[in-house]
Amino acid sequence: MNTAYFYLTDEGGKLAHKLATAHPGDIYNKENFKENLRAGFGKYDSLVCIMATGIVVRILAPLIVHKTSDPAVVVLDQKGKHAISLLSGHLGGANDLAREMASISGGEAVITTATDVAGELSFDTFAKKYDMAIENIGQLKHISGALLAGKKVNVFTNKNAKELYPELAEEQKRGMIDIFSLSDFFKIYIRNKNNTKTEDLNANLRSKNIITSHIETYNIAVTDDKNVKTTPIMSPSTNIDNIVSDIPIVVIDEGFSLNECSTIPSSAPILYLRPRTICAGIGCKRNMEQKPIEEALLQTLKEEGLHPLSLKCIATIPLKSDELGIIGTAANLNVPLKIIPTEKIEKLDISQLGIATSEFVASQTGVLSVSTACSYLASGKGEILRDKAKYKGITIALSKEKS
Repeated sequence: MNTAYFYLTDEGGKLAHKLATAHPGDIYNKENFKENLRAGFGKYDSLVCIMATGIVVRILAPLIVHKTSDPAVVVLDQKGKHAISLLSGHLGGANDLAREMASISGGEAVITTATDVAGELSFDTFAKKYDMAIENIGQLKHISGALLAGKKVNVFTNKNAKELYPELAEEQKRGMIDIFSLSDFFKIYIRNKNNTKTEDLNANLRSKNIITSHIETYNIAVTDDKNVKTTPIMSPSTNIDNIVSDIPIVVIDEGFSLNECSTIPSSAPILYLRPRTICAGIGCKRNMEQKPIEEALLQTLKEEGLHPLSLKCIATIPLKSDELGIIGTAANLNVPLKIIPTEKIEKLDISQLGIATSEFVASQTGVLSVSTACSYLASGKGEILRDKAKYKGITIALSKEKS
């Protein structure tokens, strides 16, 4: 997080330098103050203003766009008695920054966001902490509103929520949320509610293009072989009443969408959190344009049942580091581009990984695999979800980080 400090008085300047010593950032004095503050709004992740709150509000008000994009803004008095979280408290991190500034100055953080004041879980702060994208931020207010009103929220995820997310385990103990697997949702909503046979369930999911490689991890039987054992409809701890009501829902998954299922209660607000765990490896011919590369990537994600917001990065080899089509795709999808050193690929045991190789690719690039090897290494040697998918002049591979 890059930070800028702004001050107007000598005493404010002393405080700015004290804060910047502990939390480094650029420091601006009163010279060209308004212009610098306005420019800083689009340049920095966080702004710390040591001055009256009203001054900051009047200058920055015309620049405010949305909580998902605005920087954190914290305001302190020149003695550092109060650090006010003024803008982007959760997603921007202003609440945490205000607490940090107060701890340095010896003052008090002023936090006004309702969930923090009430001591309730805030799912936007939760998403930021665990590097999740919020697909539909407009639904957040319904989830927060329910928690503030003392109402329960249902969380659907196939991740080991209690171990990965201590906050959820604590909220479950308090009785504020229930945690269910995504397979429970399918079985209860589609199969149990409609008394659907397994083969009919599978046909229904295929027709809606729900069953993909990613979705098959939800433990749904995707075979007509009657001798194959399937997972029970529900685990003994599952409470159907909690699922089929109008209780607000939070989905934590890289691609699953309840909108695909017509049986979901229409009155239940649904918030989708997309963990950024998917690393895409890309290989291409020289001078490929951005559009076909991006379309190929999006198509591969779709085939695997993955939302584009679940992308953590795009990776390629040094030889392709200057390809404008790859660079543009990463920029347009707002993910970093990682360049995987050739020597790291050469050290991989390609045969053990069981991935597709190409002697022609090796003759052109010096390595037997580009897209798959890059995605695998970028994911920290996680799980290969899709070996290279071939398009005209383009290869795409997907790997998922280890939990």
